[in-house]
Amino acid sequence: MSRAVAFSRLATFAAGLVLVLAGALATGPGGWAPPDIFWNLRLPRVLLGAAVGAGLAAAGTVMQGLSGNPLADPFVLGSSSGAAVGVVAARALGISLASPAVFLAAGVGAFGALAATWSLARSSDRLPIERLLLSGVAVSTLGSALVLLGLHFAGQDAYVILSFLVGNLSGCDRRFLAIGGGTILLAVVALCTFGRAMNALALGDEKARTLGVRTERAKASLALLCSGVVGASVAVAGMIGFVGLLVPHLARRIVGPDHRMLLPASAIGGGAFLVTVDTVARTAARPSEFPVGVITALFGAPFFLWVLRRRTPLLA
Repeated sequence: MSRAVAFSRLATFAAGLVLVLAGALATGPGGWAPPDIFWNLRLPRVLLGAAVGAGLAAAGTVMQGLSGNPLADPFVLGSSSGAAVGVVAARALGISLASPAVFLAAGVGAFGALAATWSLARSSDRLPIERLLLSGVAVSTLGSALVLLGLHFAGQDAYVILSFLVGNLSGCDRRFLAIGGGTILLAVVALCTFGRAMNALALGDEKARTLGVRTERAKASLALLCSGVVGASVAVAGMIGFVGLLVPHLARRIVGPDHRMLLPASAIGGGAFLVTVDTVARTAARPSEFPVGVITALFGAPFFLWVLRRRTPLLA
C-alpha cells in the first residue's frame, strides 16, 4: 500500500472520529444538554472515552507488534492488575474513587507490577519478549488474586469497587479528564514516535540492531509507556477490555502493517470505538446504564474467538 493511500485512509479515520464525537455529544436526553450538564458531565465523559480508547488501542498495537502475537493486548504485562490493586488499596484506606489520589494509587500499582514483570523476565542484559509475556501472565494472575482478596474484605464497598473496575465512564469529570486524559494522550503521542523502531523490532532483534535500533532501550520505553497508559486508564475508567485487541486488527487491515501509520490509525479508531460503545452503554437502557466494559466484552469476546480460529496470520 502506498504512503498516499495510507495517509488518505488515516485522514478518513480522523474525520470519522470527529463525526463520532459530535454524535456522542448530541446523544442523550433532550439532545444537546443544558450548558452546565454539557460542559461539566457530557463533554468530559466523551473526551475521556476518546482518550482511553486511543490509549488502549495504541498500547495493544505495540504489544501485538512486539510479541508477534495477534492475541496480545495492553494488559499482558500485568499493569492492569497492578493498577486495580492500587485502586482497591486506595479504597481500603478510605479514599473515594472520585478522588485524584486514586490516580496516583493506580499508577503506583501499574508501575510496581511492571517492575515485577521486568525483574522476572530479564536475563543478563537482554529482555526476551517471550519471557516478558509469561512473566506478565504470572504477575497479572497474582494481581487478580489480590484484587479478589481485597473485595472479600471490602464489605459493603465491594459492589462499588467492582462496578468501577468492570469499566465505567459515568464518574468522569473535568479533573479526571485533565489528569487521566492528558496523561494518556501524551503517552499515545510518545508511542506514535516509535513507528520506525516498531517496524524494525517486528523483524527480530538482530535485524533491528543492524538497522540502528537500540532494541533493549526501545523495549523498555515502549513497556513503560504502555504501562502508563494502562495505569491511567484503570484509574479513570476501570478495566475496559478488548479495545486493545480488536481495534489494532481492524486498523491493520485498513492502513497496513507499517507502524508509522498503524499506531495513529489505531489510536484514532480506538477513540471512536470506545466513544461509540459508551454512547450505547449510557442510552440503551435509559435511565440506567450498562458498564462500558460489559459492552466491549460483548463485541470483543466473539472477535477473540474468531482470531483464535483463523489459520492465516493477521499481523502481516
